[in-house]
Amino acid sequence: MTVHHMVWLELDGGLSDAQATEMFGKVAGLLKQIPGVMEVKAGRNFTARAPNITHATLVTLKDKQALAGYGPHPKHVEVQGLLKPHLKNIMVVDFDA
Repeated sequence: MTVHHMVWLELDGGLSDAQATEMFGKVAGLLKQIPGVMEVKAGRNFTARAPNITHATLVTLKDKQALAGYGPHPKHVEVQGLLKPHLKNIMVVDFDA
């Protein structure tokens, strides 16, 4: 069964929109290199419905086994390193559908 890995991020104000767009473009490119990843979507939150959430990512994976390998994968760890200096808050939800 397909698994969805949803991440809501609150980034600090230190990034311009152009820098954030570039960073999330790199994120999408890196994550596509992880086995079992089927799709990556990332973008800026353009509504006020989730206060303080500035960006989100949605990663679709083949199954729960792919999700288990995703977290410790070196490319995922690399992405975490890119985001961490700009991160104020993060929420993660994993679900299958």
